[in-house]
Parts: sequence; C-alpha cells; structure tokens
Amino acid sequence: MIERLQAGSSFLLLLIALLVGASPVQADELDHLRSKGKAVIGVKADYPPWGFRDPEGKLIGMEIDLANDLGRRLGVPVEIVAVQSANRLEALRQGQIDILIATTGDSASRRRIVGMVEPHYYASGVNILASRTLQLMSWEQMKGAPICAKQGTYFNKAIARRYDLDLRIFKETRQAKLALKDRRCIGFLFDDSAIAADLLTPEWQAYTMPLPTLDETGWAVGLRQVAMGGPLERLVSDAVADWHRSGLLLELEAKWGIKQTAFLASMNRLWSASDANGNAVCRRGADGSFPAECRPTRLETQQTTVRTPGQLEKWVKSLGLNLTILYDPYDREQFLRGLANTILLALGCIVLSVTIGIVGAWLLGLRFAPVRWLATAYVEFFRYTPPLVQLYFFFFGIGAMMPLVQASNGVETPLLGGFTWAVIALGVYAGASNTVIFRTGIDAVPRDIHDSTEALGYSPLKAYALIILPLALRNCLAALNANLVNIVKATGLASAIAVPELLYVTNQIWPEEGNTVEMMNVLLITFFLLVSVLVYAMHRLERRLRIPGAA
Repeated sequence: MIERLQAGSSFLLLLIALLVGASPVQADELDHLRSKGKAVIGVKADYPPWGFRDPEGKLIGMEIDLANDLGRRLGVPVEIVAVQSANRLEALRQGQIDILIATTGDSASRRRIVGMVEPHYYASGVNILASRTLQLMSWEQMKGAPICAKQGTYFNKAIARRYDLDLRIFKETRQAKLALKDRRCIGFLFDDSAIAADLLTPEWQAYTMPLPTLDETGWAVGLRQVAMGGPLERLVSDAVADWHRSGLLLELEAKWGIKQTAFLASMNRLWSASDANGNAVCRRGADGSFPAECRPTRLETQQTTVRTPGQLEKWVKSLGLNLTILYDPYDREQFLRGLANTILLALGCIVLSVTIGIVGAWLLGLRFAPVRWLATAYVEFFRYTPPLVQLYFFFFGIGAMMPLVQASNGVETPLLGGFTWAVIALGVYAGASNTVIFRTGIDAVPRDIHDSTEALGYSPLKAYALIILPLALRNCLAALNANLVNIVKATGLASAIAVPELLYVTNQIWPEEGNTVEMMNVLLITFFLLVSVLVYAMHRLERRLRIPGAA
C-alpha cells in the first residue's frame, strides 16, 4: 500500500513538474492583444523613408503609417518601438513586440524563427551603392573587394559566398554609409529600394547603383509562430490584401517620395481584378487561403546549393542544439576567423597598453614639469572618455584624414584599417590606466632603493628599466592583471567598426539561424577560456617575480 502511494505521489509530482515546466501556448493572439489593450509594433528607425526619426525624434515613415493603420484594424492603441536588423526577429520571438513591420525580407531560415504573413506588402532586391568613379560593370568584378554591409540583413551570407566578397558589416546603416564615404569599402550592399531612395537626395549624387539587382524578395509582416493559422494572422493577412486592393501602398509610396515599384503596381492590378462574375480574383478559397498567384513568394535559402545534412549535423541537432559553427563550413570559417582576430586584438592591445604604461609612468616621475603635465593630461583624458567614443574618434575621425593606398585590385583604401585602429584605440585607452598602475607600483618601491641606484652610478633610465620597474611590477601585478583582463573583454567593442572578432561574427550568425542561446553560450565560454589563459599566465609571472622566502 505504501509503495502504491509512493508511486502515485511520484507520478503526480512528475505531472505537476511537466505542467509547470511547459511553455504556455497562446491559443488566440488576437484576443491576447485586445485584452492587454495595446499592440506593440516593431519598426525601423534607420531606414528612410520606410522608418526613421524626424527632427523631434518621432518615428515616421511608410511602415509607421502601415503600423498605425493595422492598429486601427485591430481596434487597440499602437505602441511603436524601434528595432534593428540584428535584433528584430529575436525581439518578436521573445515577446518584446507583438508585430514586426520592419523591412523584413521573407526567407526560409527566418520562417524557422518567426511567422511570415502572406501576401507580402513590399519587395526589394540586393544591389550596391558605389561611387560613379569606380565604373563597376559586374558582380564578379568585386571578388575579394571590401564591401560595407548592414548587420542582420538576410542576403549578406548568400551574396558574400556567391561572389567571394570581403564584407565589412556595421551595426547601423549610417555607420556603413560613413565608411563608404571614407573609402573603407568600395560599395554598400543593401536593398535596392533603399539605395534608390538615397540616390534621389543631394548627398548621394556622386554615387550610383550600377549593377543588376539580385534576388528580389518580398517583405512580410512578422508574427510569433504561435499566431500563425489563428485569428491574428488572418486579420493581418486581410489587412495587407486590402492595402494592395485599395491602392494604399501606392499612395504611401508617393507620399514618401519613393519611385513607384513594379511589384506594388502589379499587386494592385492583381488584387483589384474581378472575374466574369464580378467576384474578386484574389479571394479566400474553401480552405481559407488566398490563391497562390495572389501571393507570389520567393524564399531565399541563403545557400547557393542544397546541402545534404551530414552525420555531424544530424547528431548535433539530435541533441536539440543548433550549432551551425560545427557543421556549416561558412559559419565555422567565420567563427574561427573571429576567434583568431580576437586573440590578435587582445595581444596587440596588451603589448601596446603595457608599453604605454611603462613609458607613461616614467614620464610622470620626471622632474621636468611640462612633460609631467602632458602625461597627466593624457591619463585624465583617456581614462575618463568612453572607449567606444575613442574608437569612433580614431576610426572615423583621424582615419578619414589618413592617406589612401592602392590595393592589388586597384581599389584605393585608407592606409590603416579597422583592425589597426581598434588596437590603437583600445591600447591607448587601457594604456592610460596602466600608466597609473605602474606609477603606483613605482611609488611603493622603498626610497632607499632609489637612492642606492644613484649611489651605484646608474643613469635614471637604466635604474628605472633594470631595478625600479621589476620591483614596481611586483607591487602592481594584481591591478595590472585586472586591467589586462578588461582589455580582453573590451575587444568586443571592435565590432562597432566592423572588425570581424568574436562578437562581430556571432552577431552575424544568430539573427539568421535563430540560435541565439547556443551562440551566446559559445561566446561566453570562449571569452571565459581566453581570460582564464591570461589569468594563468599572469599567475605564472607572479610566481617568477615572487621574492624567495616571502609569504
């Protein structure tokens, strides 16, 4: 009897655990939105004229108009929030937003992450914004050339693999465009519709879109996958159909100064057409879906060829993991490249910052006051200025004034690239702290040792290098270790200027593969291992410097 009670209680506890641990399923997303009294819609803030901020900071644009119209149809107030290409799908999947209208191209990989509503409300292809002086004639002509791109766009991986492009991917559109103007790349890979809008402005009159557009793909309204097939998807789908049928999308194109696209014109004709009986050609059938010809779809697989899953891929996925860096050659190559760049960045920054610290500490101890003042000014300025600001200052500010050099492919680029500027900026930033750390260590060296070096006839520089500095290093090793660890962690900032280190390549993988958890954990573990190696090396150095017999 007791055994039966134990078995029954175990089963009950297991059932409760399963129920508690199960993810709640929203049966009716439309009712959910109406019950909470608002719909949070994600839009772009850096993609004029579809989504951008006016001089007062208010979000405006064609997609903001669509979001407000959709809110009217939902019957609830709309909260408009800005999203970025890199985080928009994850923001939707995690429930930070309810609906996504953010220039989102429909692709097979994205449908594994979120739901894509048909019909599409817009379409665009891939092209290049480039200077007229380059006279580009074909995509093949750009093989191996540096090309600026925007993080999170669906076509980056596919186009880079197809034409062997050296992509320099920036987090924001304005950064990529600024890099193009600074000749850090020969072109900007982006949606042809957005490029066409830029070319209408005086700012870009010296540029052109010289190549044929590739891979036209529809833009879809995004919903969480749980909403697909439910009332919310049907309402949104009907709304998009009405936008085409009524000509609202054509009106908004004209309102925002966009040249009329063939896609919207053809969709308007299609959706407003009637059959011989006066019924709309594009109407829902008995199964509740619109005819296929009324919702033309092109899904980019982001692979030039169909890849048969290998045994490793099957095994990894059988574990419930989506670690493409283990079985996808392109992602693996990018990740290893990022790892190598992070290691090189860390080593370069460590060497530069320690060198600056040693020299700076010596300058702070000189009796000549003007030199001490200059050294102090350097320390104060670079210690208390954000490192990201310094990175932008060196890369976009000083870098823009650097002379140009001609590469093997005939393209002129600045003398120093992003990697070099990242080492300089982060090294100078950390060097300011190292200067203070070494100076503190020197000041802790007993005064009689300083005096003894003078009595032995050592020159000040020789005494500093051979006697004072090694003793000072013992005093400040713990603080130096902490600062060097921070340098390794700070290498991720280099992604802001398109240096392909670990954070950079990770941010290119997870938006399209939907493996955020896996890649974030890989990133965390990798940095932990890198820092552990540094800490181990510093502990070894500490043991070598330890005075025999000291506690």
